[in-house]
Amino acid sequence: MRVLAMVLGVTFIASSLLKVVSIQTFAMEVGEYIDLYMPQWLHGWNMPCAIGVCASELLVAVMAFWRRMVRWMSILSLVMLTFFVWLTGVNLFFPTMFGSVESCGCFGELIHFTPVGSFVKSVVLWVFALVLFVMAQVKSMNSSKR
Repeated sequence: MRVLAMVLGVTFIASSLLKVVSIQTFAMEVGEYIDLYMPQWLHGWNMPCAIGVCASELLVAVMAFWRRMVRWMSILSLVMLTFFVWLTGVNLFFPTMFGSVESCGCFGELIHFTPVGSFVKSVVLWVFALVLFVMAQVKSMNSSKR
């Protein structure tokens, strides 16, 4: 369980910090997703959404290294990654008439993923988060029986 939490924690820290380094570029990529796939009222909220994603990833990452917070971290990472799987899946399988977002900005400017790569990465991390969530729930149930 600790290994999965550490893998997710390191991934989220790297992702968050690499996005923050070029937050303007990430905000533009967030804007592309918002313009294509999000409700109209979110248009123009690129930077606050980009900052929110970075802050959420950093929060979940810090929780991964704090043993008492692994259960909460597993829940939050599963929710966050479920959204990312949905978003990258919609981008890959249901592009709009304007096309799809060609680079997700998942790791800032350091690593560029294609829509396929972004979706696969999201699914793999989602599976890790799901396994961690199940393991945390089982551990919680076993400890409450004692």
